[in-house]
Amino acid sequence: MWKKVLLISICLISCSCIINLSLIDTLHAQSAPTFQLPKGSKVVLGTYDNREIVWDIGNNDNNGSYVLMSSKPITKMSTYDSSIPVTTTPQTGNDREDYCLRLTKGNSMFTYCPVTGVENEISMIFLNPSETSILTRQPFLPSVTEVYRGGSLGLPLSDRAYKTSESYLLKGYATEPVYAGGLYGNYYKHMIQMSFDSVPYTGSRIDILDFGVTMDPNEKMNCTTLSGWFSGSTPTTGMSSFNVRPFASLNKNDIMFAANMSYTDGNWHSYTIDTSNLNENNELNPNKLRIQSSLTASLQDIKRNNHSTSKVMKNGSVDLSVNANTGSNTKMSVILYNEAGTVIQSYKMMESTRSGTNDYTLDLTGIPIGKYQVAVINEEYEASSQLAVESSSISDLLPLEIIEPHKITYTKQPQSGASAGIDYEFSKNVNAGQTVGKVTVNPQGVMPLTYSVENNGDNTYQNFEIDGLSGGASSSTSLNVKIKSGAPDLVNGGLKAGTYKFCVSAVDANGDPTTATSDSKVCTSLTVEKTTPTIAFNDPAQTKKSISDAATSWNETATANPNTGTKITYSVSGGDVSLISIHPDTGAITYTGSNAFGKVKIKATVDDDPSTGHNNYNSAFVEKEIVIYREVDGSVTPDSNSSDTTIPTFTASDSNISTGGIIGTIHGTLGTPDTIGGSTTTYHYGLKPGVGNASFFSVDANTGVIKCTANLGVNSYHITVTVSDNWSTKEIPVTINVGVAAAEDLKFYENSTSNTVITSKSVNLTDIGVTVFATVKGSSNTNPVKYSIQDGSTNVIEVNENSGAVTIHGVGTVTIVAKKQGAAGQGDAIAYLTFTVTSGSQNFIYTDNAGNELPKTANKYNAYDEVYGRNKTFQLYTTGNPPGSTVTYQLKAGSPTDVISVDASGLVTILNATISPSQIGRVIVEATSHDPSGNYADKTIELPINIKKANQTISFAGVTYATSGSGQVTPVITEQDISSNDGGVTVNDTDYYITIDNSISTSTAWTNDGVNIEYNYNG
Repeated sequence: MWKKVLLISICLISCSCIINLSLIDTLHAQSAPTFQLPKGSKVVLGTYDNREIVWDIGNNDNNGSYVLMSSKPITKMSTYDSSIPVTTTPQTGNDREDYCLRLTKGNSMFTYCPVTGVENEISMIFLNPSETSILTRQPFLPSVTEVYRGGSLGLPLSDRAYKTSESYLLKGYATEPVYAGGLYGNYYKHMIQMSFDSVPYTGSRIDILDFGVTMDPNEKMNCTTLSGWFSGSTPTTGMSSFNVRPFASLNKNDIMFAANMSYTDGNWHSYTIDTSNLNENNELNPNKLRIQSSLTASLQDIKRNNHSTSKVMKNGSVDLSVNANTGSNTKMSVILYNEAGTVIQSYKMMESTRSGTNDYTLDLTGIPIGKYQVAVINEEYEASSQLAVESSSISDLLPLEIIEPHKITYTKQPQSGASAGIDYEFSKNVNAGQTVGKVTVNPQGVMPLTYSVENNGDNTYQNFEIDGLSGGASSSTSLNVKIKSGAPDLVNGGLKAGTYKFCVSAVDANGDPTTATSDSKVCTSLTVEKTTPTIAFNDPAQTKKSISDAATSWNETATANPNTGTKITYSVSGGDVSLISIHPDTGAITYTGSNAFGKVKIKATVDDDPSTGHNNYNSAFVEKEIVIYREVDGSVTPDSNSSDTTIPTFTASDSNISTGGIIGTIHGTLGTPDTIGGSTTTYHYGLKPGVGNASFFSVDANTGVIKCTANLGVNSYHITVTVSDNWSTKEIPVTINVGVAAAEDLKFYENSTSNTVITSKSVNLTDIGVTVFATVKGSSNTNPVKYSIQDGSTNVIEVNENSGAVTIHGVGTVTIVAKKQGAAGQGDAIAYLTFTVTSGSQNFIYTDNAGNELPKTANKYNAYDEVYGRNKTFQLYTTGNPPGSTVTYQLKAGSPTDVISVDASGLVTILNATISPSQIGRVIVEATSHDPSGNYADKTIELPINIKKANQTISFAGVTYATSGSGQVTPVITEQDISSNDGGVTVNDTDYYITIDNSISTSTAWTNDGVNIEYNYNG
């Protein structure tokens, strides 16, 4: 006993220390309620005849004790004991306990014997020391005084009587009066407790002598005889037997906990104590008692994944941090209370107890969601017995809420901007920072959640992130998935076209689930569709070019949106495809029709720029038409009254010069049919207003007839008439002579010494020293020829009035008028020249540093040779026309890149010699000239570069010998050349240094013999 007290004292000290050390962690704990067994519970205590006894709790609060009644009688026996004297004389006082009493009528019958034998039998119940220590009263035979209404055990009838059939012996006696006329005296009889379903006693009055009352029939007690018949003092028949039901009293404060024996299997059990079998004369569902001892258990923390928590997801687990000591086969068990901490709801026996502070993993599988209070108890475990065991008290409570695990759902949520019917489209709604979907959470689980974007089979997940999460944690139930800034697959700020896969995973505040589930992790994919760019020709209108105009190349260019990452290519797509060719990259048009005319369709197609390596765009195209037309021509036929068949010439008396008089008729020729591909050409005629004497004449638009609108006087009149088809207009100057001689035949010539008559002249924008010349061959009229521009404009050219010198300002076409005043009585002579300035082509060439063009073969530059030198550089030169053009250089696509590099200024750096033959002629530098004024198209010329291998040198004693291209040299070395101090022979080139040590000594005899040294040539 001393040892036990000592152990308890040590525990108290230890527990105190633990509480102090863990005060901060347990501030939120609350004390467990005092455990109390309900009335009607069955418990196991002690053994009888090697069988564990099950007891009913008939009263659970009898002055701090539980009143125990054996669930079934331990045995059935008679009170008769042959050693006890037999008398027929009623005894009084304690003497009645010393005799068996009987009455005599014919044969003898016992009515009462002392219960000493029964009590002795009850004392045979074995209790171990720990069981004995918790009893406030050892097993005993209850007396009438204790169980009768108002008795000291506090047991009403319903709490003490078997429900059916069975009665049991009580300690005490009563007398039953004799019948009227009395044949018997009032003799002692045994008291028994009848069953609850028995019929209340209705016979003669029964006096319960040791209680001093007359029995109330509602108590359902009765008095009975032993019913044994004797001859003298020897029984002739067996005595009546009674059920022996021992009672006991158990200290409530010593009972820490109790639970059904089946609860010790390590599983969760919904905690209940069956009270329905009270006094049912069975031993169903007994409870194993845990009694107070020196065992301790202090619940200090509830953790999940090493973090304190008060919430955990359903069917999860937690670690209970418990400080405990160990005993004989002790187990750590957990008790789950309701939220208020007042009612035990579940119980589970866990693992063996470990000494000190340790974590015990508690699997919560099967525990419903809800709020609970958790306690632990450190208890002994004995699988083979239901007898009471020692335990600690129930620990303080810590709160724990079990909630539904979070479930996340991903919903695609593309931002607006994509084309109809498309969720995600390159450059439209997949730019950095834009949302692609939404993550919602229901149920929420243990908040906050921590999200992550994870792989779904490839690395494309790296392009996405959860919006607004710096550390991945959020208590929000709705979060956007967006494209990361700086995502690896961004092109021009947006995700390139293709399929992207990712998963969104979330763990709760406890880090659960540790292995992702279909609820905690959702995987998806999205496809970024290629976008269709827009493209339009810069001049979308139909391009109309005369055959002569088409002879000068021009560009038809288009613009794409977007223009970054895309490339436009040009092609001929329909119509008279042989009329033109188009450069696929620049859109430059070259007329190839050989004076043919017609309509051709061209196409500009935009797609991914191949140099990007991406595939983000659908191909898109736009088309337009080009019409190459034959220019219209025409002539004027004077009226038949004209004295000249080519120039309308009339006398002052001719009616033709009066108002309404006919001067002549315009006739259209050539031109192009009204509809390209048709055969009908409709001519239209007109009079150019404001030129010469146009106000005196009119022209019929359909017939071409020229008439006077006023009476003409003697003079020369000048007008310009027009003939047009649907595509072009021809201006025809006409002189009308009235009463004067015809004007001289003034004509334009190639130059002042030429006899070649011209009606048009074309020059390049960059031409200088250009003049025009008109004269009347063989004329005696000395009046000078004057030059002017017909419409007076100077945007294209200016022309010197007297010399015909031309100053060029821009590209275009004008009409130069040459006019010579006629002699007396003669009309003025006029000639017209169509003057065109074209952009021409650039005179762009490769030159040496002195400006001389590099050699060519068949319009291609010969390869430029340079000798290899390590890190050697050399400069390329070009000259462009017109002056002011900018030139850039680059290595042509497809050229080997390990021979040279070239910068934009034309500086070439040698990397390696050209490998023969695979690289010879294939290393090409492109030079491109660009005219900032826009008058010239860009022009690119190519120059092949060959880097020849360099010769090496070998030095013998300061004498250098050049190698041949074979890498072998045979120098002649004389004895004077080499001495022991030379230190060897060195072979040098720009990259390699090879020393051959000759180990020469002064005794070596050298002659003029040839020395042949071979080495690997790596130049």
